[in-house]
Amino acid sequence: MNQQRTQKSQLMIEKNGYAKQTAPGVYQVKSQFTESVYYTITRTGNGLVCDCDDYKLNKADCKHLKVVLETIKANQIADQAFKLMDRSDYSLCKFCSSGRIVKDGMRKTKKGNKQIFKCQECKKKFTTNIGFEKMRHEPIIITRALQLYFSGMSVRRIADSFEQEGINISHVAIYLWIEKYSNLTSVFLNGITPRVGTWFRADEVWIKINGKKCYLFASMDDDTRYWLASDIADTKFQHNADNLLRLTKLQAGKTPRNFITDGLPAYMKSSKRVFGKKTHHVRHIHLAGDMHNNKMERLNGTIRDREKVFRGLKKMDTPGYGGTESTL
Repeated sequence: MNQQRTQKSQLMIEKNGYAKQTAPGVYQVKSQFTESVYYTITRTGNGLVCDCDDYKLNKADCKHLKVVLETIKANQIADQAFKLMDRSDYSLCKFCSSGRIVKDGMRKTKKGNKQIFKCQECKKKFTTNIGFEKMRHEPIIITRALQLYFSGMSVRRIADSFEQEGINISHVAIYLWIEKYSNLTSVFLNGITPRVGTWFRADEVWIKINGKKCYLFASMDDDTRYWLASDIADTKFQHNADNLLRLTKLQAGKTPRNFITDGLPAYMKSSKRVFGKKTHHVRHIHLAGDMHNNKMERLNGTIRDREKVFRGLKKMDTPGYGGTESTL
């Protein structure tokens, strides 16, 4: 029965327009067979509940609830995308993603008591997964170290700062935290389709990697200034920008209406190959007037500021840069 609900929910999701968010924690899903009928899914203290007959009679995740759960995981509902949201806020089971979970006692740990939850769908018990399991130090210490690192401090200076407060943490441990959570963040962000406009920008800036001069090609959305994609190249004028534009198109989930760059020939050729004729490529950039690339230049300035702190990068996958898929 549960498999049939899952199959029906997948059919509904594929057609788009079945679900919408009407208020914080409240969603409406269109009936699969009656266009004018909508079912309401509400977030409660025990997860998500639906007002359809299937949910009321069987007390199991119905197809409407599964549609909402899947769209939450995908971070978008048809044309109306969700804002970024923490999965744990929706009280979902970590094993089967069910919304039918209840509190089931407390577990004593060295760091205090932790709430235990029980899933009424798969009957498994679990504690909340916040990403800091089995870590020696408290989450507040780890997140503070990350914040200091991304503010420009080196790992050794961060370790010295903690030592002055009586907290003994090696610079190696701090670097491992940065590496771990940068990768986790990168995976999370790469699974999100951002809400971007129809104007994209691209530019390049030179940086040093292991003492060698390289060029970081990057693209961003004009409306939100969201960094869409990046690519590393050894040269500027002989670089093929196809990979950058393919990553940009994949990350944005669409092709731009307008594409703004400087006069580098690589952008013009790649725009025609990857974006196609419907995209208008603007490349007559000047310092003053109605058409400039100042927003992209400001992003380049942020990159250069960070590179000065690092005194150049030692490798392409330095945490915080992430190779061709940036986590800045």
